[in-house]
Amino acid sequence: MKKSAYLKTMFQTYGNEITVYPKYKKEYQVKGFIRPLSFQHLPSSNELGIPFDHTDDGGYLYLGPAEYRIDRELEETKLEQDDVLYWVTKSRAVYLQNEPIYVCAVLQKVVAS
Repeated sequence: MKKSAYLKTMFQTYGNEITVYPKYKKEYQVKGFIRPLSFQHLPSSNELGIPFDHTDDGGYLYLGPAEYRIDRELEETKLEQDDVLYWVTKSRAVYLQNEPIYVCAVLQKVVAS
């Protein structure tokens, strides 16, 4: 089984329902993971494939399937999980042997005003 197929199965089996709200497209559903972003006990962001060094508290990490390329969406994309809304601040696809295997993004929680 190709690594991308394995990861796709993992996202489908264990992922949470996430709604993607692109700025200029219709919303869609993906299965992925959103978790608090903390580097205290993790390798460097380069080793994890995270788009940039993010060390302050309050951010969130999204991991999702490569077939839903939120890294290609225009600015102001939002994700929603369990009625919590997040802004995508940075995102990118992670490649293995010239094939995208998953997408990761750094998120910030939208604060209601």
